[in-house]
This record gives sequence, C-alpha cells and structure tokens, in this order.
Amino acid sequence: MKVPRVDADGNELGGVPVVLRDAPLGTYLGWNLVASGFHQGKLCNYAAGMVPFARTKAERMANGDTRLSLEERYTDHAGYVEAVTAAAAKAVTQGFLLKADADKLIAQAAASNVLAVLTTASVR
Repeated sequence: MKVPRVDADGNELGGVPVVLRDAPLGTYLGWNLVASGFHQGKLCNYAAGMVPFARTKAERMANGDTRLSLEERYTDHAGYVEAVTAAAAKAVTQGFLLKADADKLIAQAAASNVLAVLTTASVR
C-alpha cells in the first residue's frame, strides 16, 4: 500500500500548496473514525478529520503532544495572520490561488480568534 509522506505534524506533503497546510491549526486527515452507531470505531474514509494543536506550550506538555502548540508556532494572533498572509501570497505567486481568494483567507484569519486572547502571562 502506498501512502503520502507527512510532515512533523502528520500533514500530507506535496501537491498544490494549501494555506491550511502552510499555516496549520492542527493535523488534517483525509479520513475519520465513526464516533457512534453501528459502525462505531470503524474507518470512514469519505469524511475528513482534524486533530487541533494545543493552544499553549503548557497545554501541549500536559497532554504529551509532540506537535508544537499554536503559541509556539505563531506567538500571538498577529503571528498567525502573518503566517496565513505568507502562505496565501506563496499560493498566489505560484498560480494556485486567486488574489481575491487570498484576500478572503487573510480577512478570515484576521477576524478569527486564533490566539487573539492569549495573554503574555501564559506565554513562557
């Protein structure tokens, strides 16, 4: 069986540059497990899943998660918006994303609450 290569976060490498891959909020999966019902615990390969990153380093350490937290990746909300802006610009430059769509993704990132209320007291 052949499977795609993945990065340190478990996200697939290669293919078209995607802003969510280049400024991720978690590990994105092309499959999921059925949560309940007759097929509980079985593979559902037509409904994708996502395992979010911990918000802070302390939360990540407490959970034993080896993936960097949002705080470690982006520091704060502005850092996240900057990462989305860079990822969108890269996709536009390579011809995989229209400028108007990039602007929408950047606006969505700016309006999001990703690390928006992270206080300096929680950053270590």
